[in-house]
Amino acid sequence: MTDTADIDKANEEFWNELCGSGLAQHLGIKDHGIKSLKQFDRSYLEFYPYLLKHVPVGEMAGKKVLEVGLGYGTLGQKIVDAGADYTGLDIADGPVNMMNHRLQMQGLPGRAIKGSILQSGLPAESFDYVVSIGCFHHTGNIQRCVNETWRLLKPEGTAFIMLYNQFSCRQ
Repeated sequence: MTDTADIDKANEEFWNELCGSGLAQHLGIKDHGIKSLKQFDRSYLEFYPYLLKHVPVGEMAGKKVLEVGLGYGTLGQKIVDAGADYTGLDIADGPVNMMNHRLQMQGLPGRAIKGSILQSGLPAESFDYVVSIGCFHHTGNIQRCVNETWRLLKPEGTAFIMLYNQFSCRQ
């Protein structure tokens, strides 16, 4: 069995290229300006039309939200736009840099940090919501991800977690 540190290292290297890069290339996106990111976001949400039905970002206004696994930043952008106190967490520099770029470019609050959900180092009971779309199954230890999510949630907090599988909404 592979050690968690080995899996983390492999994930860091693999996901440093933004999840969604293929879609961006298909759309002809060559920069990370506001217009290009909005084009990407529209296409991403058309591809996942159920996402915002299952992750009620409007309810997150004024709440502390942790997003795990940032990709191109579409969902994080929606969470921030809804008025949440946003923290993004990703194991790779690329997604962290993209999310921070989105926030800084638009003068929005929030931050993205590099780290693993398996050992986040974030304070217990500090988030009203934890959101992770298509991330936990890549870590090699889904149960530990769930345990860390539980630790990070405030009492009465809510987690929205999606794992890809053959019976997912997309299939």
